[in-house]
Amino acid sequence: MTVDLWVNALTGQAAQAFLGQSGNDGIPDFLGGDLSAASTLSKLVATMDACAVDIGVVAAGISAPETDVLLEDVSQKSGRLRVALVVDRPDRPVLQCTRLRALAEHPCVVMVRVTPLVHQFALNDKLYYPIYATCAELGLPVSINVGIPGPRVRSACQHPALLEDVLIDFRGLTVIGAHMGHPYESLLLQYMLKWPDLYLSNSAYLAKYMDPALVSFMNSSRGLGRVLYASDHPFLPMERATAASRALPLSPTALSAFMGGTARRLLALG
Repeated sequence: MTVDLWVNALTGQAAQAFLGQSGNDGIPDFLGGDLSAASTLSKLVATMDACAVDIGVVAAGISAPETDVLLEDVSQKSGRLRVALVVDRPDRPVLQCTRLRALAEHPCVVMVRVTPLVHQFALNDKLYYPIYATCAELGLPVSINVGIPGPRVRSACQHPALLEDVLIDFRGLTVIGAHMGHPYESLLLQYMLKWPDLYLSNSAYLAKYMDPALVSFMNSSRGLGRVLYASDHPFLPMERATAASRALPLSPTALSAFMGGTARRLLALG
C-alpha cells in the first residue's frame, strides 16, 4: 500500500488566498507545482490513480467552515482519502480543542497538523500545548513542520531542537516531523534514535535530495520505518514526488515501510 501523508484539495479561491499570504508568492515556482492540479477531490484521486497511490491524507483547517463538507465528500471516495486537521487558530486553543474533539469523531480523521511557520508561534509554544494534550487523549498522531520553511518568514519557530519539549511533556504521543527538517537532518536522525515516538516525513521535499546519511538510516534496523513518504501535492506534484521516492536506494522492506507501511500502522488504516 502506498500512502501519501500530505495532499491538498484547493479551490481556486483557496489557492489564491494561500499565494496572497506574506512570503508565499514564490512557493509554486520553488517546488514546481501547479495549484490547479488539486481543484477537486475527484481530480486528486485521478492523480493518485496515475501515481499508484492508494490513500492520500488531505489537509483541512480545524476552524474552516468547509471542513464539515470536506469530511463528508472524503467519506464518499471509497476509502481513498483520509483527513488531517490543521491547527489554524492557535491563538484560540480552547475553541480549537473543542472543535477538534467534535471533528475527530469522524472516521476519516487520522491525524493533526501543526504548521508553526504560518502564525509564527514556536512549535513548543504554550498555545499548542492544549492541542498536543487533546491529541494524546484521542490517540491522534501530530505532524509538526520542522526545518527552514520555503515561505519567506522567520524559521526559528520550526527548529527541531524544540521538539524535545513536546516529546518529553507528552510521552507516548506520536510526533511526525513534516517537510523533511532540512538542513537539520543529522539532528533529527539522532533524535529518532533517542525518541521512539518521533518520525520524519519528506513532504514538500523531493526524495532525490534527501541526505545520504538519512537514506542509510532508513535502510538500517534502527531506522526502518521511521521516515514516511508525502508529497504536499499540488505544491510539489505527486508525479515527481512518487517517482523520486520509489527511486531511492532502499531495500524492498525499507521502501515498503517508507511508501506506506509505517503510515498504515501509525494512522490505523487497516
